[in-house]
Amino acid sequence: MTKLVVLITGVLGGIGMATAELFHREGWYVVGVDKGNMSDSTVEIDRFFQADVANVSVWEEIAQKLTGEVARVDGLVNNAAIQVCKPLVETTPQEWDGVMAVNLRSVYLAVRYLYPLMRGGEGAVVNVSSVHAVATSANIAAYDASKGGCWL
Repeated sequence: MTKLVVLITGVLGGIGMATAELFHREGWYVVGVDKGNMSDSTVEIDRFFQADVANVSVWEEIAQKLTGEVARVDGLVNNAAIQVCKPLVETTPQEWDGVMAVNLRSVYLAVRYLYPLMRGGEGAVVNVSSVHAVATSANIAAYDASKGGCWL
């Protein structure tokens, strides 16, 4: 395969779809990852994994499958995110952990498992953060903290 390859998490959301469409239009091979169902979308994706990005075994499987399909990964867009909208003191530890797992842990896992496919190239990693990392609103403390952590 001679096309440049990009992997985008949260590919079925607004930012993810727009990003995938741009890369596809520019001639890249687009690999998308999302917990949603691809059949509900019209976005142009060459390879799709329906998966929970917070799960280690998911990244092991994605890396293994891609190793057999592409020569390298040239770009990684860590875009997947969830949000809990309630006051901090009403946010349960399980909700907090869920937000951190998807919004922050998945960034680490993607880089960790895709690094062998990115090594030696001139690729890039883009972690999608948010204005809420520096200037936030009420009732989204877990999201704020996770997006601040994306500024690695």
